[in-house]
Amino acid sequence: MDRKIQTLKRFRIVRMILSLSRVRAVKLLVPLAVIALVCWEGQHELSQIHLGTIVHELQQVPGSAVMQMLGMALLAVAVMSTYDYLIRAHFRLKISLWSTFRYAWIANTFNNLIGFAGLAGVGLRTMLYRKSGVPISVLTPAIVFLSPLMITGLSILSWANICGLLPAKELLQEHHWLVFAVWGTAIYLPFFILVQRSALYARWMNSGRGRTPWGTVAASLSTSLLEWAFAGITFWIIASHLLDGVHFVAIFSIFTIAAIAGILSMAPGGIGAFDLIALLGLTQLGISTDKAMAVLVIYRLFYYIIPWLIGLVLAALEMGLQGRRGVRE
Repeated sequence: MDRKIQTLKRFRIVRMILSLSRVRAVKLLVPLAVIALVCWEGQHELSQIHLGTIVHELQQVPGSAVMQMLGMALLAVAVMSTYDYLIRAHFRLKISLWSTFRYAWIANTFNNLIGFAGLAGVGLRTMLYRKSGVPISVLTPAIVFLSPLMITGLSILSWANICGLLPAKELLQEHHWLVFAVWGTAIYLPFFILVQRSALYARWMNSGRGRTPWGTVAASLSTSLLEWAFAGITFWIIASHLLDGVHFVAIFSIFTIAAIAGILSMAPGGIGAFDLIALLGLTQLGISTDKAMAVLVIYRLFYYIIPWLIGLVLAALEMGLQGRRGVRE
């Protein structure tokens, strides 16, 4: 009898493990499918990349242009701190403006580079805010409030593409699956607004204070739109310095479609999917593969790597300051 019970227990454990593995498999299936599809469609462009030519293109960039590109990239990353100022105001967090900016920079730059489906940003925000005295009962709804709104700006840009304000017809015609990606991202916007204004969301997130005000919803959408707009402008400024005769709307449209592919891939910073779709779009404009790749290399360096290094220094200083406070106490 004991053996039968043990066998049943083991069988249940096996079934639980199998069910968990299926859930993980489903979560991995979509991003892997997106990355595989993008790689398959971009294999021609990838075969034409020459590292030596890319290095040569980068060496031709004047110092003044480098400073302008870097300055814009750092400004774009700084704009992302508006997310933290939003939750600071909405949840009435008792943290100074400077501390909020530091925490935002650390969390956002680590999340951009490392990702883990947003877990890097969530983990760092939780740790930093907790050590600043924010109770977990306040912090948990604040983090949950923040997570779903980060792609709403990209959803707005998707509607701009659908309405013809940010056209990318050639890219969408040649790669039909991107049309579904654009529509899927666009549909997220009304869904987000409905959830934010729902009574159930109000009871759980707003602690009985009523439905989320339209002003807060508008601020959330504006914050996310600012993030993606500044990232796109950074991409355009880099492209305008390295490429001849490129138009803002054309480059920004390519950035939008590439960013959507990057989000669907769930890779850190959309690496792989974003780069290949951007590469495909730029080459459709008649730009050589090497020059297009040079744009992507500088964008990755200035928007991801350098801000992350600054975030690393800020994180080290933050840990040092908190360690000193602990010793004093």
